[in-house]
Amino acid sequence: MKKRIVRICLLVIVLCLLLSTFASASIESSAYIGYMNAWFTRSGNDVNIYFSIVGRGIMNEIGVSEIRLFEKNGNSWNKVYTFDSTDSDYTDDMLSYNASAKADHVTYAGSSTKDYLAILYFYAADDDGSDTIPYYAYS
Repeated sequence: MKKRIVRICLLVIVLCLLLSTFASASIESSAYIGYMNAWFTRSGNDVNIYFSIVGRGIMNEIGVSEIRLFEKNGNSWNKVYTFDSTDSDYTDDMLSYNASAKADHVTYAGSSTKDYLAILYFYAADDDGSDTIPYYAYS
């Protein structure tokens, strides 16, 4: 019985190590993006989507190219808004130029009683190329 418990514990440890390696490998595989994160805050009915990204050096462009916002209604998610960095209303909030990092937020006039899902497309580009990585955040 002791051997079986030890084997199960070792298997759990090995699986945890493998999963943590795969999770960190996905971001380390980018030659342009070193770190990214996103989270929600609420202020009344306003839904704030905060994000931060760090590049692997000075980038020509760095930030979030697009944010697709979904609202939960019953058992389904419905897209309610898209923030696009090519829209002049959001360019300054979403992108920085000739910088190594970007941290900012966008705001959606939503509902304090609804759940939200945002898909952020983190983006970094320099003279050698670019990378875009999707990131999911839940409220």
